[in-house]
Amino acid sequence: MAVITISKEHGAGGREIAVQLARTLGYQLVDKAMIIKVAQQAKVTSERVEKYDQEEYSPMAKYLSNMFLANPSLYTGMGFEMPMAGPLPGGYDFFDAEQYLKLTQGVIEGLYQKGDVIIVGRGSQVLLAGKQGCLHLRMVAPLEERIKRAMAQGLPEKEAKDRIHKRDKARAAYIRDFYGRDAADPSLYHLVINTHWWGTDKVVSLVKEALKLVSGVMSP
Repeated sequence: MAVITISKEHGAGGREIAVQLARTLGYQLVDKAMIIKVAQQAKVTSERVEKYDQEEYSPMAKYLSNMFLANPSLYTGMGFEMPMAGPLPGGYDFFDAEQYLKLTQGVIEGLYQKGDVIIVGRGSQVLLAGKQGCLHLRMVAPLEERIKRAMAQGLPEKEAKDRIHKRDKARAAYIRDFYGRDAADPSLYHLVINTHWWGTDKVVSLVKEALKLVSGVMSP
């Protein structure tokens, strides 16, 4: 049983590769389903989770969350309930960055214990660093190539550029703020793959071979 984590630049084809890998290997693929799982555990809506999740992450949301926790008086008259220490009581739905991180890490740890899973992002490459049976991947591509891929999906060039910049910035800030690491640091990964050079099928073949090597090296 193994676990693959995938970090990706927006538009580098990481999503397509993750889907194909899951089909080929028979692994469970966990990407945006992480949001729903965390929301269910926290008993809040998916929208409340999304503002901390990597795709829409904003450092300001985390900053305001921490600021309210550090200054209880700021809750007065603003429609916020005062957060309580300890476990959240039944029906209580206060949700902040700390709760998000704790629950997300719990989900990732549970997936690792289960095995045969592909986890896309969410700091999994950092949280599971050095764990037995894990293969950490990062998918990259030249900006021009990523823009072309986004435009092929019907986006005008400017909108494609803006979306790539926004998503890359959000993912980088997510890893920096929650884990204190640089998502582009190659030392976090077994393989950094430039998808400009290989199509999905070749990348999948490469990953399958790498998975055998990592499993062999890391097995008892």
